[in-house]
Amino acid sequence: MRRIHALALMPFFALAACSSPAATSTSAAPASSSAEASLPASTGAASTAPAGNGEVLKGNGYTLTLPDGWKDATEAFQKLQSQVDTGGKDPKDTEDGFNDNVSVIAQTSPEIAFDTLKDALESQLQTAGSTNIEFKDNVQLDGAKALQVWSTTKGAEDGHTIQFMAFNDSKIFVITVSTNRSDAKAADLAAQVLSGWKWAA
Repeated sequence: MRRIHALALMPFFALAACSSPAATSTSAAPASSSAEASLPASTGAASTAPAGNGEVLKGNGYTLTLPDGWKDATEAFQKLQSQVDTGGKDPKDTEDGFNDNVSVIAQTSPEIAFDTLKDALESQLQTAGSTNIEFKDNVQLDGAKALQVWSTTKGAEDGHTIQFMAFNDSKIFVITVSTNRSDAKAADLAAQVLSGWKWAA
């Protein structure tokens, strides 16, 4: 697998610079809100992308059903970054040497205001050499509000790094989708990945 990069860890370094929690996390799966889109129209993604029928990743407080044909790649991710909780990839996407992939990190954390998290995260991404950093509209992650940021990771200039960050059950969850598809197709892929996410009961 190519280009499983370190960007997924950035939000956790950023948390060290953040202030005390803005709200208390809950252990229950959040209620849905119509105020947040599944993925905003500005990303080019459909708002109701169907969940995939790929392998199911069982993580720390969630499950993630991968897109059709994708395989569990958790072991490969963890060899590169021990903090990765789960990961998956499209094993058939090999013609260009870049496997579309997703990884998840879950870490104990108080709930932090998104504005505070944005500032710290943007600084960290810039320090890591990421470019084209863009915070898009917040999305819904099985009922929880999730921060959305797109960037280009140093060393992967032909690909998108799309991250979603949400708080639940006294943890922060970071989903990182990496793909070299076009903008619209990358947004569609991210929407499909999100549609497979379920909080643990």
